[in-house]
Amino acid sequence: MEENKQIFRCDGHAHIGTEKERQVRREQNIMTMYCGGNPAEWEELYKLESQDSSLIAAYGLHPWHSARCSVEEMEPWLKRAKIIGEIGMDSVWCQVPLNVQEKAFCAQLELAAKWKKPVVLHTKGQEEKISRLIAKYPNKYLVHWYSSLDYLEKYLDLDCYFTVGPDLEQNEAVQQVVSMAPANRLITETDGWSAVCWALGERPVEEMGELLDFVCGLTARMKGISQEEMSMLMPENMKRFMAGK
Repeated sequence: MEENKQIFRCDGHAHIGTEKERQVRREQNIMTMYCGGNPAEWEELYKLESQDSSLIAAYGLHPWHSARCSVEEMEPWLKRAKIIGEIGMDSVWCQVPLNVQEKAFCAQLELAAKWKKPVVLHTKGQEEKISRLIAKYPNKYLVHWYSSLDYLEKYLDLDCYFTVGPDLEQNEAVQQVVSMAPANRLITETDGWSAVCWALGERPVEEMGELLDFVCGLTARMKGISQEEMSMLMPENMKRFMAGK
């Protein structure tokens, strides 16, 4: 049974992290999407991708870095990407003016829709605004760690996919996502091990697979299906999202 769990683990949103973290992912057979959010991360992710054909890479200008890069600088990386993200807007943890964030975000949405590439969204504090913007660019969207109790129905109406944050047991907003979104639109995530430790307290990275199993199991119970079924469904959801339009 443990072997089956390892085969079907997935992490729909992570960052490059340490070599130790990446090693744990390989050893525990965790299908992982790594998001690069700025030029330095794009370069590093590109090198890692060339060394590991199983690595799933997404490239996009994160809102925190949206004042540092022009559309012309972004475009070659976005063209190379199979998945664009994480991109979006943030009025909680970001000091970049919202008009600057919006300009960079819309430029990437336009290119993603033009090239039919799926998009990973960062929506912190700008959930309503982003729901209106993405409606103008029909595409396949994955909403990363949605943490608002409002506007969720707008994303559901757009048939978005959702990652299930590692704090599902404690976070009412994440619980609402699991309750309201269809099971075939849910994918477990860590957001990288440093984010897990920020949300849940320090713990060894070797517990990654165990945490993903726990979140998958809790999601299954909330959806009224078996953990085995959910553990097989989530990687299929992730693959379907990555396939794009």
